[in-house]
Amino acid sequence: MASLVRCAARAGRAAAGRALHTTPRAQGKRLSNRKAELAEQRAAEAEARRQAEERLRRLKDTAFLNSLEQPERLFSTTQITEQDKAASLSATGPAAAQDDAQAVRREARSGKFLSSVDAEEMRMVTEAAPRAAAGAGGLFGAGILPSPAENRPEVQGDIVRRVVALENANAKGVVHYNIRRAVETFGRAAGDSGSPEVQAAVWTVRINQLEDHLRISRKDHQNRRAYTKLLHKRAKMLKYLKRESLERYYLCLKQLGLTKDMVEGEILQPKRIE
Repeated sequence: MASLVRCAARAGRAAAGRALHTTPRAQGKRLSNRKAELAEQRAAEAEARRQAEERLRRLKDTAFLNSLEQPERLFSTTQITEQDKAASLSATGPAAAQDDAQAVRREARSGKFLSSVDAEEMRMVTEAAPRAAAGAGGLFGAGILPSPAENRPEVQGDIVRRVVALENANAKGVVHYNIRRAVETFGRAAGDSGSPEVQAAVWTVRINQLEDHLRISRKDHQNRRAYTKLLHKRAKMLKYLKRESLERYYLCLKQLGLTKDMVEGEILQPKRIE
């Protein structure tokens, strides 16, 4: 009988303790503590992401990667429809026409063109040839260009410059230009397109293009698989370069904005490109 009384007393004290800790005030305190913990955890994760993004930005701040052109940066500066304005200027005198042509001239003067031509060839096509045609009787562009542009070499040259300028290329043309930059930068000799450094740089150009695409098209699984395959191919080529020359390997990693872990670590197919 006494043991039963003691058991009942212990049960009563335990129930009282549970009731004490399950009051609305205690529950609210535990909930507020949990919210504070979650807020602190989210803040820590956000700070870790920010630091990782800053490290990646510093890593990719190289001369080669900065020299690559971005389609969105090029396409936002100029529109091809502006070329008609230069051809439709009214002829009100040489000085006035020159001022008007300069006012509507597009910004496609970066010296970067669709085809692999040098500056001297472009000067001949855009400056010397229209002047020579104008001196020969204005046969250049007869029946093709609007009549206000037929006898005006500066307008003709500007139209040609806009047509072949990189600013008016599509995304594929910009990628081809970046690939040429990779071959010129990493080639060990003139026309070298097969050395490990060149191939790794070309694949880096394509990887960067796919990264920009996958940030927008998150459900493009086919290109995500192609992106992963390019990562593996670049890693395999850089591992081969490491076996051939350790100095060239680390120099190539620095120029491409990569780390050793990005090449020799495990490469998984990403679910999302941030």
